[in-house]
Amino acid sequence: MSDARPSSSVVVRGLDRAVGALGPDRSLTERVALFAAAISVGPSFEPGLQPRRTMDQAVATGVIAATTLSAVTVAQSAIESIGRRITGGRTDAASASARLAFTVGSNAVIGAVAEGLSRALPPREDERLRRGLVRVIANRTARVAALGATASALMGSSDMAVERNRERRWITRIPLALPAGVAISAFHIDRVHRRAAQMGDTTIENVSIGKSAGIAVGVGVGVIGLQSAERLLAHGVARGIARVAPRYDVVSNPFGHLVALGVLGGGLLAGYEYAVRRVEQGGAAVEPAYDLPAQSPMVSGSPQSLVPFDTLSREGRRFVNMVLTRDEIEEVMEEPAVADPIRIFVGLDSAAELEDRVDLVMDELTRTGAFERKVLCFASPTGSGYINYVMAEALEYMTRGDCAIVTMQYSMLPSSMSLTRTGIAVEQNRDLMHAITGYLRGMPPEKRPRFVLFGESLGAQTMQDVWRHRTVEAIDRDFVHSSIFLGTPSATEFAKSWRINPGKVDPEGKLIEVDNYGQLIDLPEEKRSRVRHVLISHYDDPIPKFGTNILLRRPWWLGAPETRPPGVPKSTTWHPGVSFVLTGVDLVNAMQVIPGTFGRRGHDYREDIARFVSAMYDLPVTGDQLLDIERALRERELTWAQKRVVTEQVARAREALMREFKSWGVSSGNDLQADAVLRQMFGSTPVGAIAKEVPEVTPPSWQRS
Repeated sequence: MSDARPSSSVVVRGLDRAVGALGPDRSLTERVALFAAAISVGPSFEPGLQPRRTMDQAVATGVIAATTLSAVTVAQSAIESIGRRITGGRTDAASASARLAFTVGSNAVIGAVAEGLSRALPPREDERLRRGLVRVIANRTARVAALGATASALMGSSDMAVERNRERRWITRIPLALPAGVAISAFHIDRVHRRAAQMGDTTIENVSIGKSAGIAVGVGVGVIGLQSAERLLAHGVARGIARVAPRYDVVSNPFGHLVALGVLGGGLLAGYEYAVRRVEQGGAAVEPAYDLPAQSPMVSGSPQSLVPFDTLSREGRRFVNMVLTRDEIEEVMEEPAVADPIRIFVGLDSAAELEDRVDLVMDELTRTGAFERKVLCFASPTGSGYINYVMAEALEYMTRGDCAIVTMQYSMLPSSMSLTRTGIAVEQNRDLMHAITGYLRGMPPEKRPRFVLFGESLGAQTMQDVWRHRTVEAIDRDFVHSSIFLGTPSATEFAKSWRINPGKVDPEGKLIEVDNYGQLIDLPEEKRSRVRHVLISHYDDPIPKFGTNILLRRPWWLGAPETRPPGVPKSTTWHPGVSFVLTGVDLVNAMQVIPGTFGRRGHDYREDIARFVSAMYDLPVTGDQLLDIERALRERELTWAQKRVVTEQVARAREALMREFKSWGVSSGNDLQADAVLRQMFGSTPVGAIAKEVPEVTPPSWQRS
């Protein structure tokens, strides 16, 4: 029995510590932050624009809970410090009733001031970011103060009860913060699923309530761990300040929390920079399917080109190697090809200075005779340098090869990682635009090519913002015949100005925004005949919607349920930070496409591109030709995707064989022996040409119809 008592005592102390971690042993600031983080889990399950998987939900919930925890910790700590500053810390040794009055009162007063400031700055569509942030911060501070006042009242009441009767000490050991927050979230999650089912919103149907509850509990445990680590670091900093500078003891706590969050942010930034370097290496990598220069003299990187092939980056090598041949054009169009299509691509590594890259583009344009073609297309790429293959091939089919497409790279990162490079992208697009229009100005009008523009995603932003703070008339003065922009990001200044005041930016009605090709056709003939520039933005595409505006005010697409466009969930409730994160998660899911299977969902615009190219660039084709073009576009995309997969796997097999031969002690002729083994597997076909021998795959019947 003597051994059992110490053992049970250890268990009891362990249980007491575990219970204390749920709230009783934590400060007011920590309890408020725990409760706020826990209740933020519920709104994180609101339906989004795109279908969400359980893993997506886990990421979103974790980010929202962690961010809420950090923000509320800093806010409540600042509120407490302001109160202590006013009283000089005299309430620390006061009675329970005095502490209750002080904490509730200070939170109530500060909350009222913050709420008043928030109401004094009503949201406006054209407001500056600073004004909107002040309003949101004030509104969130008022909510934190309300939580602080409520928590203070509960804690103070229990302290007063214990002060009157020590036998009631067990009251202070009741954990309320985290369990109460989890319970509220569980109720919210169930309510969200019920409303979504009632209104027919299906984007969260793959996130079950049972798994959701499990994630909520798991996130709660993770939040405790995160808060504990942040608390240890923050308290260490605060104690250091108190020793070194005692007079600043009152503000040491919020400063400690800021330092702790800064360390966390620094770690995340370091991880992000590491990821950027890895992705940039991938953007410059040579894919086995495109390891040789294209042989057409009409493309960059060819033996006749002024642009070295090894400077084109991954996307550049894809772009120039996938150019259509005369035979391919004639087979689909059933007409003679006029010329070999021109594709000009200048990569970031093609020249060190922006001016030199522009000069290189102009030299390539004159070398290939691009200004003598029927259509000259200036295309701004996405962040990685990608130019939509469907647009490029549709243009080449419809012009029978009598066209040139020119682009200049500004990044080798995905668009999500290239947002800091939009400034240089706009600058270089503007410089190239001036160079091209300067050349066109010196040509007789009847000999000028039809000059058109194209941009997708970040490419749409970096092209349009060449004319930011200007009008559509300015685009006309640059000899632009027409333009197509897919999925224009919400941060695009030109599009933003047009949406706010279309009459000023486009008084003649030459620019429109539509969800699909049918909406263009349904326009009255008189209006449709004026249209020269089109923004194609799917209602369920988060890229034209995602931005800081979601943090600052309720976006138009989350207005009253009956006013929301198709594809936007009608049951979703706007929560500033939550809606921002969920729309960010939608960005990833909006870009999932299947090669050869064209859809009209999220950021996938392939289904309508050929029809828009024909209509906007004034390239008429027959109905049968259009169907043949769309069929060929699907087949080519699928075939090239297969070639990439096959050549990549063959290259990996070759590397594995060489490593194995080396482990056997064979030091000479490894590559030749590996090639010999692969030839035996694939027949007499050379390893480098295996991709070219991939059999054509017959598309499904629904694609052939």
